[in-house]
Amino acid sequence: MPRPLQTVSILAALAAMGALAWLSAPGNSTTPSNMKSVALSKPAAPPAPAATPITTTSADKATPKAIASDVGADAQIASILNAELKGANLPAMAAIVVKDGRVVGSAAVGVRKMKDATAVTVSDPFHLANNTKAFTGVLIGRLVDEGKLRWDTTIAEALGREIPGIHPDFAGVTVDQLLHHRSGMLARGPTEVWGAAQRAKGPASQQRATYVEAMLSAAPAKQAGQYQYSNAGYAVLGMIAEVAGGKPYEQLLQEQVLSPLGITTAGFGPAGDAKAVDAPWPHLDGSPSFTDNPDAINSSARLHMSMADWAKFAIFELGHQPTPPLLKPDTFAHLQALQGEVKDTEMGYACGWFRPKRDWVGGRALHHVGSNVVTFSEIWLAPEKDFGVMVACNEGNPEAGEACDAAAAAMIERFLGVAPGPLNSARDRSNPVKKPKAGN
Repeated sequence: MPRPLQTVSILAALAAMGALAWLSAPGNSTTPSNMKSVALSKPAAPPAPAATPITTTSADKATPKAIASDVGADAQIASILNAELKGANLPAMAAIVVKDGRVVGSAAVGVRKMKDATAVTVSDPFHLANNTKAFTGVLIGRLVDEGKLRWDTTIAEALGREIPGIHPDFAGVTVDQLLHHRSGMLARGPTEVWGAAQRAKGPASQQRATYVEAMLSAAPAKQAGQYQYSNAGYAVLGMIAEVAGGKPYEQLLQEQVLSPLGITTAGFGPAGDAKAVDAPWPHLDGSPSFTDNPDAINSSARLHMSMADWAKFAIFELGHQPTPPLLKPDTFAHLQALQGEVKDTEMGYACGWFRPKRDWVGGRALHHVGSNVVTFSEIWLAPEKDFGVMVACNEGNPEAGEACDAAAAAMIERFLGVAPGPLNSARDRSNPVKKPKAGN
């Protein structure tokens, strides 16, 4: 048996990163009757770019085969998932493996909702939470390629007209520092600011603008240039993107990133409808809880999509560009590059990616996890091996993270032919796993 991956996936780390927040608001209902998934709609004008098959323009990558998995591999993945599902008493798990520009196999096991017999399907959308950040990074890269932003564009340049009261310590922070979590911004903001974001109503752009203004008016937590994981920082990037692009972030992401990659199942918030069992329901300790973080951080942590669509993004990140290319080569490289000196023993953070150096990867991996307490997802990409594995679960407790880690390890060993061993990723081992409590 492969040893379970030790990843940033453990919920304690996510709490330290500011991702586990929504349950802490007093009076927050876990199953609001009127809550629905926010689906991404295609804009009326201009029309969204046509979906483009995943092909490669890189001379050193073989042309990938069609996105279709092997039946035998599917069964092996299902067996791995079933073992972890039963051992941890989870509602459902899904996984997909990619290699050499194609899907090797995929599977989904379990039920969409505890105490309901509706089975999960391999085409069901799963919540990506913090894995949204890499998508936002690509959108920023697109705007850089179009000349609408620069890596050194400052917050004052980008948002000075919209937010005249930007704190002086944030005025000179750059887009690149925001992407690398080096803006000095708090993880999610002061209690009163985050609470207001949780209670906010109205269009996502309006909620984002209110939240970002409050964040940029307050003093930073650290000096710019120092690492501080921040969901709020990626909310700022969402607003910067929509000001530069002239459209809401959600529409820009659809037009500039999702549609060109052929991604059709994406949306924001819990997938499906709170009044139905039409998609995997989020859970906490086995109890269904149809809820999520506020719309203000759509660009940080609220995407959902099918595993097959997530795989399209992974294949792109492994170097297989669509035709025409989504990003210029220098921009693509920049988004995966670390900022400053990072020791081999250090994790490092690129633009939406942790970059741990691991022997089984043959260099530095592209890695991230996501959780909003009621879901869990993780991704491991090995660029030097043109290989990746993604796992998701509609439960957010520590057991879900451990099960996803173990499943990922088993699939790496099975399909890459190497036992990964402990990956020792960026989790805060000094922070014990605790369930969220009202008022924390």
